[in-house]
Amino acid sequence: METHDDGRRSDRIALQLPIRVAGTDAMGASFVHETRTLVISRHGARILLPRKLVPDQEVNVHCLATGQECDARVVGQIGEELDGYYYGVSFLNPDANPWGIEFPALDPSGQAVGRIVLQCLACQTHEVAHLDEFEIEVLEANSALTRYCMRCTQSTLWRKSEAPSAAHPVSAPAPATEPESLEKRREPRRELRVRACIHSVEFSEEIVWTRNISRGGLCFETPRRYAQGWKIEVAVPYSPGGGNIFLPARIARIQRIQASGLTLCGVSYIRNPRPSPPSRA
Repeated sequence: METHDDGRRSDRIALQLPIRVAGTDAMGASFVHETRTLVISRHGARILLPRKLVPDQEVNVHCLATGQECDARVVGQIGEELDGYYYGVSFLNPDANPWGIEFPALDPSGQAVGRIVLQCLACQTHEVAHLDEFEIEVLEANSALTRYCMRCTQSTLWRKSEAPSAAHPVSAPAPATEPESLEKRREPRRELRVRACIHSVEFSEEIVWTRNISRGGLCFETPRRYAQGWKIEVAVPYSPGGGNIFLPARIARIQRIQASGLTLCGVSYIRNPRPSPPSRA
């Protein structure tokens, strides 16, 4: 089974799906709760539950969006909030796929510059797509992309998997002038203005516009004051309310633009992060 450099066996998608979870809690009491996922993968998920569980307990996860279910093992608790506890769960059956989303094999060479969940307009299949810069440009310009569908056995139109209320076009702001210092990079980048989502401990979540993009990273502009060396997570292209795939990265370079008050941030993806306790299933 293929494993990515950072320990992942498949892409992880920030996506809230309605689920029903049944099992026995840490006190031995049986329960059935309707709740939601926060992050899903081909082999498990991060879920929210108002019950206290312990590692290695088994629960049944029923995806209400697809009607599919499977048994899973509780890997451990990740965090908590007022609504309950976050748990990482791993499917007992490696072939289980209750989400109804096709996950391609991870690309060990890192050729893709963007990752997102797309939906076939002909058969409604959802699939994780690894896109190059030209495919991203077509998708952003036309809100759709022609690609081969395994279920339809022909080329069909695909669109971003989005929440119904999120389909509002947004105009990109006029680009600022990029300083020459940000041009010093290992890989050539294509000038491309698309929406991206940045997760950081310091600023939580921010939607930004990219200036350029490559398989090794990107440059984005922001009114916020990021600092060189900060660790972040990046989803590009970004789909409001849809399935977004976040990759670990760091701020490699920064440049303040006095005239506009913006900061240009050069980002490098972390291809071989050091092992750490799992934060997403």
